[in-house]
Amino acid sequence: MIINIVLLNINAIVCFLTALRLMTFQRKDSDHNWIGSVFAYVLIVACAAVTIRIITGDSVKINPAETFINITLCISLFLSRGNVMHFFKRGGSRANQ
Repeated sequence: MIINIVLLNINAIVCFLTALRLMTFQRKDSDHNWIGSVFAYVLIVACAAVTIRIITGDSVKINPAETFINITLCISLFLSRGNVMHFFKRGGSRANQ
């Protein structure tokens, strides 16, 4: 039971940080990408909803895999400075073929 409370708290914090990082993204001089904007908006709403559900007590049981996925997403977004389009970039020499 204690591990569930710890995982709930971790998940709420991680989802809050993810939504906050997405909301503070600045694209500087790059072109606007509406697909990236829609994807970021959906992620913000989903992460904020998870945080609100945990805070209000609506979510009482959590899966450890869900917490791991949310932590991974949060770390990835912080490493890409909040740019969700980094998830869809092609890498290496195969992109030109």
